[in-house]
Amino acid sequence: MKELGIVVSGSTIGSIPVQLYRSAERYAVEEQLVGIVDRENPGEVVVGFLRRVTKLEPVIRDRVRTPYVDRPEMVDYGILLPYTSAIVKPYVALRDGRLAEVSNVVTPGSKVYLLDPSLLEGAFAGSFIYVGEHKYSGWRLPLDPAYVTHHVGVFGATGMGKSRLVRALINELAARGRKVIIFDHTGVDYAPYYGAVVKSTEIRIPPNVLASVIAKVAQLQWQTYGEYLEIATMTYEGRWSREGFIAHLRRVMKRLNARDSTIEKAELFLKQLASAEFFEELNNRVKTAEDILSAEASPFVVDLSYDTDLSVKQAIVASVIEAAWSKVKRDKAPANMIFVVDEAQNYAPQTWTISKDAIETTVREGRKWGLSMVLASQRIVGDIDPSIRANLGTVFFSRLTAPTDLREISSYLDLADINESVLAQLQPREFFVAGLMNPLRKPVLIRTREVA
Repeated sequence: MKELGIVVSGSTIGSIPVQLYRSAERYAVEEQLVGIVDRENPGEVVVGFLRRVTKLEPVIRDRVRTPYVDRPEMVDYGILLPYTSAIVKPYVALRDGRLAEVSNVVTPGSKVYLLDPSLLEGAFAGSFIYVGEHKYSGWRLPLDPAYVTHHVGVFGATGMGKSRLVRALINELAARGRKVIIFDHTGVDYAPYYGAVVKSTEIRIPPNVLASVIAKVAQLQWQTYGEYLEIATMTYEGRWSREGFIAHLRRVMKRLNARDSTIEKAELFLKQLASAEFFEELNNRVKTAEDILSAEASPFVVDLSYDTDLSVKQAIVASVIEAAWSKVKRDKAPANMIFVVDEAQNYAPQTWTISKDAIETTVREGRKWGLSMVLASQRIVGDIDPSIRANLGTVFFSRLTAPTDLREISSYLDLADINESVLAQLQPREFFVAGLMNPLRKPVLIRTREVA
């Protein structure tokens, strides 16, 4: 291993200050993988990452005025002693080739090395998946697929490569026999890459969910019209048409003693706000949610781009997930199913949507039934409901849209001093991964691998 520097005074169990040799300063980059051999415990290697890399100069000091401030040309002739310091954030210890908890404070004067990734590769036993490698060392970070049942979030600004990372994750999970169903919001991030694709306009919407869709489309208050719409959708027979449904709804409301003004408002709103095409297209929806679940192909993509109304997209997501819940309860056996929701801010926001309850139920209770969620979104705070994002056991995050997003992640995952300035420097395909799938648990910066 290449020697980089030494540990200086002030080490704690969670932070190790180091100074780097002049000859090794080119390796002093944020998130560099390093190992420290304690001079009093040479049989142990403390593995960590460089953080807070700082360039210092004892002559040109930040809080002391010197002649160099007013005469900067003197810098060229003075005796300057620049040096680089950093903090090593310890993650784990290697003892006899095995991973162990960091339990001892590193002694000042201990040597810091550029860690050879092969030392880590032999320390992990089990069946792992790989979606990328550490940015600098090339170490392929092993991810434990068993923890996908604790749900996964992928967050990052537009253009950072979220869909590429999710595809890499999907491919690994599907190759290990997991049933993966992808809801592709735009139809461009997943549908072109997989052979098994169904158009959303082919999928039947269950009557109880369809009632919510009609209420959203026609802007009818659910508190007032929900009961009428549910009964009308569940009892409607024959070919769908707007006029036919309005007539049937009118009969239902009269039978239930609705006021004439309430009936007239429902009829008016349906005529003005719900297009005839919306009802006509219901006749073309012949595939059921059960058909999606029983498809042998994995991954299987539901291309939602064929439906333009967001409430219809949400209804399809809700109906498929709810059908999976019905299946596991009927069979009384766990499923082996992963739902990927692209542009999740449209399906699980803080406000109520048709699909939110199904997603929230899955992230809360799906683990014991083998139902898993992978949510991808540009933002966390404000876009994803707090009760949902707090149940994401593994999070991939890159450059984020707002600083509050990082603080939100830190409320339920140990981010080990990752800060906004580090995220701002990330390039496309570069993500931190933290949480249960990462065996180190704390964030590791990876560059996602190329996927077709």
